[in-house]
Amino acid sequence: MKTEIVLSKGKMSSLEVAELTGKRHADVMRDIRNLLDQGVAERNFALSEYKDSTGRKLPCYNLTKKGCLILASGYDAKLREKII
Repeated sequence: MKTEIVLSKGKMSSLEVAELTGKRHADVMRDIRNLLDQGVAERNFALSEYKDSTGRKLPCYNLTKKGCLILASGYDAKLREKII
C-alpha cells in the first residue's frame, strides 16, 4: 500500500515526490534540472541535501507548492491530484 504524502507548509522534497510517484529519485532530480534548464524560476526548487541510510550526504530539492505543480504537470492527472 502506497503512503499518501501531504504537502505540509506548502513544501515537498524531491524524495517525497519520488516516493509518491513511484519514480526513482535520480529521475525526479533529472526532471527538476530539466525544468530549471528551461528557465523555470529557481525559487520553486531549492537545492538541499539529505543523508542516506549509510550516512552519505546526497543532493535533493525542496519544492514549493508551485514547484510541485510545475513538476507534476509533466506527469499525469491523477498524480497532480495526489500532490495538490
